Amino acid sequence: MIHRPEGNFSYLAGGGAFCRGVRADAGFVLVHATFRRVIPVAQAFEAIRRHLESVGRPMAALCGAEVRVPQPLTFESFSAFNQDYIALLDQYGLRQDGRATMTRTNVAPLPATIAPSEPGLFAFTYTAPRTRADDRKAFIVSGAGELKDGPPTRESIVRVGETTPDAMREKAKFVMASIEGTLKALGATWDDATQVNLYTAHIEGGYLDETVFAHIGPAGHYGLHWMYSKPPIQEVEFELDVRGTSEELFL
Repeated sequence: MIHRPEGNFSYLAGGGAFCRGVRADAGFVLVHATFRRVIPVAQAFEAIRRHLESVGRPMAALCGAEVRVPQPLTFESFSAFNQDYIALLDQYGLRQDGRATMTRTNVAPLPATIAPSEPGLFAFTYTAPRTRADDRKAFIVSGAGELKDGPPTRESIVRVGETTPDAMREKAKFVMASIEGTLKALGATWDDATQVNLYTAHIEGGYLDETVFAHIGPAGHYGLHWMYSKPPIQEVEFELDVRGTSEELFL
C-alpha cells in the first residue's frame, strides 16, 4: 500500500490510468457521488473539482472514477483513450511516480440508446472526515474483467469469443479470484462491502449462484447491483467491482 497523505487514503499501485484499490485512512470515510447524467470526461473532472471545493476537500481526496464509453473499444483505441485520460489525471495532480492514485471502472452501457455519445463520468468517490462513530472499513476495488496478466491482447481474454453459461462461469471465477486478492491486500473482506456491481450482458444459465453469490456472503444482503453493459474492451464479457462506502450523493 502506498500512502497518499494529502488525500487521506492509501492505494494499491496499478498502471498509469488507475490503481487496483483504495483504502481510506483512519478517521475518514468514502463518499460515493453519482452524476444525474453522464458528463464528458474533461467537464466532469472540473465539476468534481468544484464539488470538492464546495465541501472543503482537496482534489487529492478524489480516489475513484466510474467511466462510461459509447461502445467497447479495441485494445488500440482503449490504449489511446487511456493516454488522454492520463493527461487529465496529471493536470489535476492525481498520479504519483507515473501511477494513478485513484480506482476506475469503465464500461459501455446497454442498450445503445442510453450510452453516452462520448466518454464521460457517471460517478466518483472521495474521502471525507468521519463524522459519526462507525468502524466500517472504507475501500474501493477497481473494476476487473477476465484479462490474464501480461500484455493485453485478444489471447489474454479468458474463454475469448465464448458467452455460453460454462464460459461465463469460468470468466466469473477468474474475476472473483482477482477481486478477492485485491480485497485481501486492502485488509478488507466481502463482509465489509456495501455494494457489489456487476457489468455484463450475459446473466443467463445460473452461473452467478456459484461464482458470485457463493462468495460475497453477507454482502449479498445488499443485493448484486447489475448494470446491463459491456466491459470497455471488445470481447471482454464480465466485469465486477466492489466498494465499502458510508455516504451516497446524487449531484
